[in-house]
Amino acid sequence: MGKVIQFIQDSGEGRYTCFKTQKVSLDTSVSDVLTYDDKTSSHAKKSSFAESDDRRVHTVRIGDKLINRYRPIFSFFLDGSRHIYKIDDIAIGKKIYPFLAGQIIVGCCQRKSRDEFRKYAIRHQLVLSLPEDFNTDDDPYFKPYFLNELNKEIAKLKFVKERNISFSNLILYKTDGGDASESEKDKLKNRGVAAIQSEMTDDEQRLVAQLCAENLLDDENFLLKDGSIEYNPRFSNLSDAEWELMRSNYEHVVGVSKAFDPDLIPNFEGNRLSRTICELKPFERTKAYRYKSEHSGREYAIWYLRIRNSNFRETNFSDVVKIEMVLNNEGDVLPTEKIDTISANIIQEAFPVCYGKDSRWANHLYPVFLTECFCKANYIHGDIFINLF
Repeated sequence: MGKVIQFIQDSGEGRYTCFKTQKVSLDTSVSDVLTYDDKTSSHAKKSSFAESDDRRVHTVRIGDKLINRYRPIFSFFLDGSRHIYKIDDIAIGKKIYPFLAGQIIVGCCQRKSRDEFRKYAIRHQLVLSLPEDFNTDDDPYFKPYFLNELNKEIAKLKFVKERNISFSNLILYKTDGGDASESEKDKLKNRGVAAIQSEMTDDEQRLVAQLCAENLLDDENFLLKDGSIEYNPRFSNLSDAEWELMRSNYEHVVGVSKAFDPDLIPNFEGNRLSRTICELKPFERTKAYRYKSEHSGREYAIWYLRIRNSNFRETNFSDVVKIEMVLNNEGDVLPTEKIDTISANIIQEAFPVCYGKDSRWANHLYPVFLTECFCKANYIHGDIFINLF
């Protein structure tokens, strides 16, 4: 029995029983990975424009002169990643719950010049995800005490001490009473995964807050974030006050998604955007539309852009990205000039191409690809992580 499981059983003094079930990665099964970028379709019958140019046209061509402008506006690139494992089943009282653990990495790279691309910051957490019943006494000091004692115990392992490995967070997922049926076990497992995913997105927001606190983001230095910036407060371990404060930091943050629902919102005529997106020509974008999140009530400007002139498309969406920006006040619109400038810069960021390095190359932006590689290079090898347990 590994150190962590042994420590849990010993420290529980009979309250916990682990069953030594097979440890498996939950990142390789589609049913086990929660895709938070996929959202329910908007209920709006028609969308209004989120840009100052309100001409009723479906697409806008980004001009060569704007694309070839030398000075890029993106100075920072952010990516979050996690590996999650089903470690065991744990009995607490008469109920059995899934015991999960994972590594969370959120990294940010800074480009100071054409030849200088370097690390700005990285947040690497090892976390445990256990049911809320694990804190049997509802003790507010339980988490820090448990983590401190656990880290002292695993530090007795030579490879742990040499690599300075420690667990930084114990996340307790909600159980709502439930029974022990198979469907209930799956639901609890997904809640455990969601708790780890939530901590990753919270770390993304903390890193953006760090950039803002250091006054590094402005009209000439934007942050490009890989993926959606429509964070859901229901899937967050931050307090309501922390979450609202974090969201105010996104004026100079652009979210770019490689995968998206093309039918998320209708156009100004009430038709779904999917056909317009399919028919985008190279370096052409849709109009920017207003989208209101059902999760948070916040409004976003959303548009779609074809970033390449490619003859190797697998589908008509293969080299299209979805772009998002926060609208801070109700009724806000973004200047069309700003949307075009951001679009032109995103087209520039698609080159050079990571073809052959990443299967998603057609939708990938090269600095984002580098940032992803930087994050992945900081993972502890899966076998080493599993051996902790």
